[in-house]
Amino acid sequence: SPCPVRRHRSLQLDHQHPIINIQSPLFSTFIQLHSQLLSTFNKMPTMKSAALFAIVQSSLVSHALGDCTTECATFPATGVKYSGRCTVDKATAELGTENLACLVCKYNLDSTDTKDAEGVLRALCGDAYAANEFSFSKISGRGDQFDNEHYSGGGEWNYEIETATGEDALDVDAARVDEVFYYEAQRKVIEFPDYLKSVNPFTNSAENGPFSDTNDPANGHGLYSDSTEERANGAADKFFPDLDGCDINAAYCCFAQDRQAGDNNGNCAEPYEYNCVDKDPADNANICYVDHKRSTKANHVSGGFSVFGDLKTGKEDIEGPIHCHGLVWGDDELQADNVYKGNLLFYVSMYDHMTQRGYVRNIPGAPMCSCAENMPVVTRSDCTQIAASEDTTFTYDATEGVAASVYIKDLNFNACQGVNANNNLEERAKQLEEDNKLSSEKRAALQQVLVGSGAGKCNAAIEKFLGTQGIQRTS
Repeated sequence: SPCPVRRHRSLQLDHQHPIINIQSPLFSTFIQLHSQLLSTFNKMPTMKSAALFAIVQSSLVSHALGDCTTECATFPATGVKYSGRCTVDKATAELGTENLACLVCKYNLDSTDTKDAEGVLRALCGDAYAANEFSFSKISGRGDQFDNEHYSGGGEWNYEIETATGEDALDVDAARVDEVFYYEAQRKVIEFPDYLKSVNPFTNSAENGPFSDTNDPANGHGLYSDSTEERANGAADKFFPDLDGCDINAAYCCFAQDRQAGDNNGNCAEPYEYNCVDKDPADNANICYVDHKRSTKANHVSGGFSVFGDLKTGKEDIEGPIHCHGLVWGDDELQADNVYKGNLLFYVSMYDHMTQRGYVRNIPGAPMCSCAENMPVVTRSDCTQIAASEDTTFTYDATEGVAASVYIKDLNFNACQGVNANNNLEERAKQLEEDNKLSSEKRAALQQVLVGSGAGKCNAAIEKFLGTQGIQRTS
């Protein structure tokens, strides 16, 4: 049964009522807000309760009257503070009905964009995380051209190897990376660098659409959520065009070289000039193929492809040792891995693998690190997820308005927890799907670039790809 709420004054909606005239603009606003909030309420599966409906209804009246005094009468002067993340569900539980009603009323009173309770919390939490943002460009401090070249697999951090006299030492040249890890990456929200063409070398523009159901070759690269055979058998499919951003909520790096000795990773050893030339990282994946069209902004090649399997003999794993590691995040912008995806990319690419292990360089024809849809098709990838320890505070001021603030106490970078395996990017995506945090279509599309480690899967992916290029097996 509905939870009890405070009663507002009864409004007799007739032409003579001294407060609201049904033909007045104020009443029209009231009705418009009522219809809008009522319709959006039905789209809020995590918040569908009588208490929250009462919040929408009661704060609506005060909002229409231009006064939130009643709604905010008991809001604590020091704000509402709790230990935990700033998310819709957590904030709803911690604020309580009356405090949330205050936030909804005051936010809408001060804004031209009317939102329901979920929308208000999303806006406030989003602003709170944005206030903690650390620019990705500040990590190297060398400018966008340096960063773009680095993530393409070039530049001094990738190419140089320490000399016999100690010059070009990675721990010296990239010392800034360690500083950022200790002072920023565990306390700030690092911006995700989708402005770098190497990280986000998208091949389509929105005006080239439509993209929703079919792949028009003129529109460039994209990923299906089902295989060719499944589509032929009538599978309900979705096509993800390679638009601006990481379209399937995932990114990974594939490293081809080890440039640092003495860290128990890879086979680079001292003396550098003899034992660290073109050395290998620890092998954890196989390359199937690289479609050069997927990353033309990073590789500066208009087309072509590279194949790393032998379909005639069935041999796979012919490329030598490579090491792939990535991240995947939920659809909700407030999900932890989504908020901190810039931190995760920094940790995976610059800190954990470059400065701690010495892993660098790209697979030829592809970026070193990029959105998953722009990377080489491989068997698997390791994976890191975030564990965030935060304090959240919501405040109300009659003059200044309402706000949320987040104090990031600590961020831990952990091996991903998956459905059937840990430290596995594909399995992590399955876990997010199982937790209703990632769409099944995006998880399925990710499996078109992470094809699995089973024998023959890589060559099967190669054969399918060659078919799209008009190349068929003759015997």
